[in-house]
Amino acid sequence: MSSLFQRRLTLFYLVLIVAVMIAMGIILNMVIKRGSFDPGMDRFLSYTALAVVAVGIVAILINIWIAAQISKPIEIITRGVDNMAQGNLRHRIHLLPSDELYHLGQSINELAETLENNLIEISSIKNRLALVLDTTVNGIFSVSQYGRVTYVNRVASNILGIGPDDLGKKHSEVIQNKTLIELIDKVRTTYQPVRREIKFHRYGDRLLEVNVVPLKAGLHGREEGTLAIFNDITELKRLERVRKDFVANISHELITPVTNITGYARNLMNCEDMDRDTIKQKSTVIYEEADRLYRLISRLMELSRIESGRMQLHLRNLDLSEVIDKSIAISRRDHKQEINVKFEKPAEPIMVECDEELIIHVMLNLLDNAIKFSPPDSPVVIAVEDQPHEVKVMVSDQGEGIPPHEKERIFERFYRVEKDRAKDGEEGFGLGLSIVKHLVEHHNGRLGVESELGRGATFFFTLPRKTAADKTVTE
Repeated sequence: MSSLFQRRLTLFYLVLIVAVMIAMGIILNMVIKRGSFDPGMDRFLSYTALAVVAVGIVAILINIWIAAQISKPIEIITRGVDNMAQGNLRHRIHLLPSDELYHLGQSINELAETLENNLIEISSIKNRLALVLDTTVNGIFSVSQYGRVTYVNRVASNILGIGPDDLGKKHSEVIQNKTLIELIDKVRTTYQPVRREIKFHRYGDRLLEVNVVPLKAGLHGREEGTLAIFNDITELKRLERVRKDFVANISHELITPVTNITGYARNLMNCEDMDRDTIKQKSTVIYEEADRLYRLISRLMELSRIESGRMQLHLRNLDLSEVIDKSIAISRRDHKQEINVKFEKPAEPIMVECDEELIIHVMLNLLDNAIKFSPPDSPVVIAVEDQPHEVKVMVSDQGEGIPPHEKERIFERFYRVEKDRAKDGEEGFGLGLSIVKHLVEHHNGRLGVESELGRGATFFFTLPRKTAADKTVTE
């Protein structure tokens, strides 16, 4: 029951009591003024007094009943509204249809239900938005108009090293990158968006494109803060560099043999008195350059076929040791000379599902590279390591090794190690390891290299114990 209603009801009782007392006083005054009691008048006065008292009592009882009928629903409604105000919107006010405030209670219940549904919808939207922001590949970071951190998603947290404990702090206190602080301050001052490429050393030296924009709200675009969006473009820049290198290298690889072929062919055409040995020598150069051009185009077509998914894997359950033995035999035949290859053959067969022809291709490439970069008479060692979920094949040479900066790029197409690291200055197209990498990955395996300068190199690849039969090669 509300305090206002209680005060009014108490006042009503006091007024009623005073009225009864005044009526009783009037009757007593009439009796006293008469000085004597007339039996008839006495009865009249007695009845009148009793009637006044009875009416007063009845009036009090009626008012108490009426007050109870009103105050009880009010008390129920008050308790219900208090519950709802504390966040319990599932609470409902239960009144009888005969209660005076029944319709008010129903309206409050409907209002609570509407508020509950709206809050559930808002909470659902908030959760979906938080999920999207937290799972996006972009970093998102915002500060208020006063420069305090208001939001940071998972990616931005990793980039900036900011956690939930930093929310509410000044951005200049928690951000370690001076360039980013300057960008945010510039946008807060000019209200104009800016874009910059920034290298974050604490994030693995990744190159990020940072877009900083002002946050505005309301009809008049009131300034509400600043938003920074981080997009990792490290891989994009790497691919752009690879593309440029590819264009430069393929142009060189094509122009060189074509130029030689054209030059020697022109000499043959213009020299009528050329002796047979000279003709043979120039024809040999033309043939070798044409063959080089053919091999380059074949390698490019092979790489394109693998990358485009037009190559079919014909998987069979094979003993990997036998596949390696075949590869060694083919390599010895192709080199037309004795090569020093040592294969530490496992005692037991190692069965894997693989495409025999493609794995032989992988082995031949690794063997050729090892032989090419090994000192004369030094052995090339092949080892197989049987692991729980995969088999690891290692091909080791005793050459000059590979410097760290070359290990990062050695599997890129057209990338070649320095000429002086190869025996007799031998040099290929720089496509072999790129093709091998694709072939191994399409077997669900891994290709890698371990090397130290002056201590040789070990190229390895892995094959899983199980792969899907007749799988189509796709990237």
